[in-house]
Amino acid sequence: MLQYIKFTNLPVSNQRRAVRFYREKLGMRILQNTPYKPDWRWIELGIPGGETAIVLVPRPNEEPSDLPALVLAVDDVETTYEELQARGVIFTHGPRPAPWNPEQRFALFRDSEGNTVLIGSSYDE
Repeated sequence: MLQYIKFTNLPVSNQRRAVRFYREKLGMRILQNTPYKPDWRWIELGIPGGETAIVLVPRPNEEPSDLPALVLAVDDVETTYEELQARGVIFTHGPRPAPWNPEQRFALFRDSEGNTVLIGSSYDE
């Protein structure tokens, strides 16, 4: 039977810049970093203790979407928002109730590659 999502793709233009952002700003760790294609590496990033990884894939074009490319569950949206701001993460929307569930909260920021990233309440919150 199914166990968990192993990885999801995250489109980036510059792998080094993206790795630096996700390691320094979000505290992710490199799970794998190996040659893959000419001028491209297979890089998997993970959240310590998490099971799902992010694979940095080539961005097909330079126009990132306003829709979240990545959604991260956090213990406390306001606390995480403040911690990430202190690390230099620039948010496009601060914490607010989620329109899909007013009991959950979320905030949005852009990563180093222009992807919209959502941090949101866990399901059990």
